[in-house]
Amino acid sequence: MSALIISNTPPFGAMTNGAVADLHALNDAVARLSAAVATAASGFDGVPGTEYETDSNFGVLPDATTPGKSGTDYAYAVNQLQSAWDTFWVAAKPSIDQLDNGVQAI
Repeated sequence: MSALIISNTPPFGAMTNGAVADLHALNDAVARLSAAVATAASGFDGVPGTEYETDSNFGVLPDATTPGKSGTDYAYAVNQLQSAWDTFWVAAKPSIDQLDNGVQAI
């Protein structure tokens, strides 16, 4: 299927182009976040989960009584999001591609 040509004429042309651009940006962000979580855990020598807490690039606030709990919950949530997103992306990609004419919304 070839891409449809959709002008940026408001309101729905621009909305379509904006939605497609946002979906691609979100796909990139979810992939980068998932990779960052995996990289932070790789070779980490400490209490599991604390690599994501307070003084990290992730800034997860630690649980007051159990170090690593909030970070572990965070990593789990990111991994669940990545899994659900992958399922959505595979199913929706053909339609997204059909609507994607490379035009960014204004």
